[in-house]
Order: sequence, then structure tokens, then C-alpha cells
Amino acid sequence: MAEVSSMKQAVEVLRQKGLSNRDILSNVDNSHFPFDDEEVVMTFIDLQIECSSDQEFDKLVAYLYDFDLE
Repeated sequence: MAEVSSMKQAVEVLRQKGLSNRDILSNVDNSHFPFDDEEVVMTFIDLQIECSSDQEFDKLVAYLYDFDLE
């Protein structure tokens, strides 16, 4: 299992595991992840670190939905 090093990489891992944008957004700020897949749980933990501020969370939303932040 590879450790993710960026928000985009984390999103790619989660999408490959079949999670939707809604799944990602609704679980990124949980303390308990309702998944049996260890890679998904560890990726969410990494994604929480990446999204530790409101600005970074906004970047995640923009990335998921192809919004332009400019």
C-alpha cells in the first residue's frame, strides 16, 4: 500500500476504489471511517491531513467538481 503524497493522488486512490465525490466529501472529516478496506481508511487519514484548513478543503471540492478557484 503506497502512502499518498497529495490531495489529487488521494482522490485518485479513492475513485479507483469506487467512491463517489459525495462519498469522499461526506467521509473526509470523520474520525471513524466505515470501510473495511485498509487502503481506503489510510487514504482518508492522509486526505484529512491534506485538508486540515478551510482553504485546503475548498481546493478538494474544486478538484472533485472541476471548479476554477480563480
